[in-house]
Amino acid sequence: MMREKDKKDILLFIYILVVLVLVVVYFTVPERAEFFEFQLKWWGEMWRVIRGG
Repeated sequence: MMREKDKKDILLFIYILVVLVLVVVYFTVPERAEFFEFQLKWWGEMWRVIRGG
């Protein structure tokens, strides 16, 4: 029979594993650079609109 602590440990391990998989996917996707470029351009234009210039 599993104790409560063992269940929490297993869930923590699964959580960490999922996060690591997502990190690997995030940093290996080639479109990431395009996304950052778009965000920088968008925020730059937003600041110009806010400043009124």
